[in-house]
Amino acid sequence: MSETTSAGQSGSHRTLVRPRAVWGGLALALVGVALAGAGLILGSWPVAGGGALVLVMGAGVSLAGGIMRDATTRLTPARAVRAVRQGEVHIGVEPGRQASTAAAREEAVRLSDMTHRLHAAARKPADLAWAPVAGGMLLLGAAVLLVSQWELVAHTATGRSNSFRDTAAVILLGLAGLRLALIPGRHVIASGVAGLVGAGLVVTGILATHDHVALAAVETTTGAVAIISAVTAAVSASGSRRPFDHTRTSACQDVADGRGASPKAATRRGLAARDRRRSVRP
Repeated sequence: MSETTSAGQSGSHRTLVRPRAVWGGLALALVGVALAGAGLILGSWPVAGGGALVLVMGAGVSLAGGIMRDATTRLTPARAVRAVRQGEVHIGVEPGRQASTAAAREEAVRLSDMTHRLHAAARKPADLAWAPVAGGMLLLGAAVLLVSQWELVAHTATGRSNSFRDTAAVILLGLAGLRLALIPGRHVIASGVAGLVGAGLVVTGILATHDHVALAAVETTTGAVAIISAVTAAVSASGSRRPFDHTRTSACQDVADGRGASPKAATRRGLAARDRRRSVRP
């Protein structure tokens, strides 16, 4: 079967890649490696030498077929078998050659602009969300208060009263903490509930009767932590934006929302906006 050129007839002979020669030479080289290894294992120098000779011949055939210039962005077994079976010949990649199409340049500039935005965002941690941290502190306080019931609550009427009250506080603090830690956005109700529960724990820890002073200290400390966490969560959102949303230019956002004409037009508008931003910098 005659060889066919998949990329047309343009290009010099030195830049052509012949998959039949490439894969055939590779298979021949593998056979040479096997023979050379077998010869070394058996101690037969003629077999080892013959294997080395076959290896060199296979490497030479593969090099002549253009293996060093056979670069592709997508290689599948089916595609390779079809190229060998049909005898396709395509243009190889010359050393130092780069993609210089308009689409490639626009894509390179867009990715560079995205990288600069990521670096700028990394230097400005102003969007740090403290609400998840506050939620974690509420969960920690609820866990400490729950564990203290086994050690600090006596089997008396006073101990049962303290246990019922602390159990309700643990449930409310745990739910509020989960809400703040896992759900993005502002949570006025969860923050308010945590603050009220914390205030109640502080009051009962100071004024209520306890069998152990340590339990009163745990309630007061947990209540203070709950109040601080509630105030922190009330003034800080839980990261309502998706990561890296700041990397999207307004033009790319228009395309994503269906308002842009085309990706290329959006990229051009994004480049123009970037140039305007750079022109106003001091």
